[in-house]
Amino acid sequence: MIWTEIKIKSTPESEEAISNILYEAGADGVVIESPNDLSVLKNKEVLWDYIDDDLINMDPEVSIIKGYINETENVKEAIAQIKKRIDQLPSFGLNTGNVETTVTEVDQEDWENSWKQYYKPTLIGQHFIIKPSWEPYTSQEGDMVIEIDPGMAFGSGLHETTQLCIINLEKHVKEGDVVFDIGCGSGILSLAAANLNCKKVIGVDVDSLAVQVAKENALHNHLDKIIDIRQGDLLDVVDEKADVIVANILAEVIVKLADQIKPCLKENGIFISSGIILSKVELVVDSLLSNGFEIIEVQRMGEWAAIIAQYKG
Repeated sequence: MIWTEIKIKSTPESEEAISNILYEAGADGVVIESPNDLSVLKNKEVLWDYIDDDLINMDPEVSIIKGYINETENVKEAIAQIKKRIDQLPSFGLNTGNVETTVTEVDQEDWENSWKQYYKPTLIGQHFIIKPSWEPYTSQEGDMVIEIDPGMAFGSGLHETTQLCIINLEKHVKEGDVVFDIGCGSGILSLAAANLNCKKVIGVDVDSLAVQVAKENALHNHLDKIIDIRQGDLLDVVDEKADVIVANILAEVIVKLADQIKPCLKENGIFISSGIILSKVELVVDSLLSNGFEIIEVQRMGEWAAIIAQYKG
């Protein structure tokens, strides 16, 4: 299949928002080249065999976000919509820098093979090894290895927001818990929760490709009996109650979720929210407090934050 690649140069601060815009405009997959990833890898105990020169030489103030639209979509209309919405981001307080947009065609096989060079087994949190399916790794005692193939539903586990979620899943998930992963993407957080001896994990994503990839990753990791991946808009397809809910999405969406998820949390349930730029922390905290949550902790990593809250019912 031939894909249209929409490549946007912007800032690390705006990469999550632009990713969301690409998905909503019809992109079937999004890739982020972030200077944050290089700093993450340099500080990991599990090191890359090599680091690509393009990453080493990246401008620390520039992120590259690439969206992939298949040939069946109205590409011109999608590009116009994307540009218009990116132009509006500064009005929401995001610094987008000098945005540059380029459009090219790319073969799916070439895309998949070119991106494999960037990802090596990496330690996230205390025990999790995020291992691309094509890379060898010899497990050490105590390792929890998650083997993942992002496909076009990208999510390698390197981004700071994902790390913050995994760190707090390790901290707050107990054996036998029920966990919801809202906006599950490639399923990285669902896989992490399932490795923590959960009774059940429900992952939800609106994107059909993400749902497909997350299901495949659950099956590949032999966790498909624990993980239930569903397609839908946030919690519309969930009627169970969870001990822990994790959402790695945008601050504005978390603000709306603060009210919506209350019926889905057990008494004293934990809500781990991330994907929050530092300037939006107060906005999210205020929303959680007004909806009956108690703030346990606010953790920061780079330009991002995770907020851990407890619902008292």
